[in-house]
Amino acid sequence: MQRILVIYDDPASQAILREILESAGYDVTVAPCGPIAMNDCLTTKPGLVVLDIWLPGTLTQNLCRQIRDKSKNVSLLVLTVISDVEEVVTLLKLGADGYITKPFSPLEFVARVRAAIRYGGTW
Repeated sequence: MQRILVIYDDPASQAILREILESAGYDVTVAPCGPIAMNDCLTTKPGLVVLDIWLPGTLTQNLCRQIRDKSKNVSLLVLTVISDVEEVVTLLKLGADGYITKPFSPLEFVARVRAAIRYGGTW
């Protein structure tokens, strides 16, 4: 079973993402912020990290860079809104493998997760 780390600060969104991913057969860990997320990355070694673009108290660019520095092969999928194009481009340059805009359908989300894992996903 593939491990996925979801980094998202909103508990309701965490629950929805967890439910979608677990129903698709993934082992899901959730972290609400950067420091907890880095610890979870190092201990659980997920195949995919789903990273929300807006995390309070955390510069998403730094977190993306830190995760990529620890593993060249883990897949990084950024959740964003359409108005964040410049930030998404920056994150892609820093090592994110893809992004999905909010709101999104659960079917599209799972398809993008599968695609991201297919092209990476190991520590």
